[in-house]
Amino acid sequence: MALLCNNKPRTVNQIILALQDFCAAIKHHRIWLELSKVEVKQRYRRSVIGPWWISLSLLIFIVAMGEVYSRIFHEGLASYIPFFTAGFLMWTFISTSINESIEVFKTNASFIKQVRLPFNLYTFKHLSRQIIFLGHNLVVYVLVMLFFKMNPGWNLLWFIPGFFLLLINVYWISLLVTLLSTRYRDTGPLINSCIQIAFFITPISWMPKLIGAHSWIMKVNPFVYFLGATRNPLLGSAPTLHTWIYNIIAACGGLIFTLLVFAYSRRKIPFWVD
Repeated sequence: MALLCNNKPRTVNQIILALQDFCAAIKHHRIWLELSKVEVKQRYRRSVIGPWWISLSLLIFIVAMGEVYSRIFHEGLASYIPFFTAGFLMWTFISTSINESIEVFKTNASFIKQVRLPFNLYTFKHLSRQIIFLGHNLVVYVLVMLFFKMNPGWNLLWFIPGFFLLLINVYWISLLVTLLSTRYRDTGPLINSCIQIAFFITPISWMPKLIGAHSWIMKVNPFVYFLGATRNPLLGSAPTLHTWIYNIIAACGGLIFTLLVFAYSRRKIPFWVD
């Protein structure tokens, strides 16, 4: 009993330090914002059109896949390509954020061991870079909507709270994956495999009506709800109440769980990156 009492203040102190790390990272927002911009520029250094290669490659991919899959699923181009564009656009943001979070602490190992900065700063830098890429990709969405003369209307405004919730969920998932992959190196290949499988069982290249909205795959797949909060507004419809509830619960529960994991492992991160 005495041991439990002694551990309780220590646990509370670890949680407080974890929260302070989060707040300190937000306070240093200029650092991770500028670093993310520099990383994007370095990635496309000496390129003629720079990061716009992202948009160009995405546009070519959507046109090619749209032409093939619309025929396979017997869907008209005017309905299938906007659906595929909005879904693949947001899926790229989610999957890339999770996959690349595996290396966040490893690629910043020299900073972690030499400079005293909040650990969340590296996760924020990683996510802000993905948001920049998403911003470039949104140009493709605009071109597709203009080409097919589709107007999402006022429902497009639902994208703002939907993306905010998605960003919270992507944040805690990315941080959790970063912590696990830094400690256990086998986590990386496992995460990559899970993301690949998730792509095929999530209605991105195929429409939900093909298997039915009440299919168990649709009900248990979290990516269905993550996409629903952002893809629906892009296509001109409001997300369902069930989608909002799921995203809010996932955001709250995921943040609490990841906070506890981060609080426990925060002091060990510099030793894990070796």
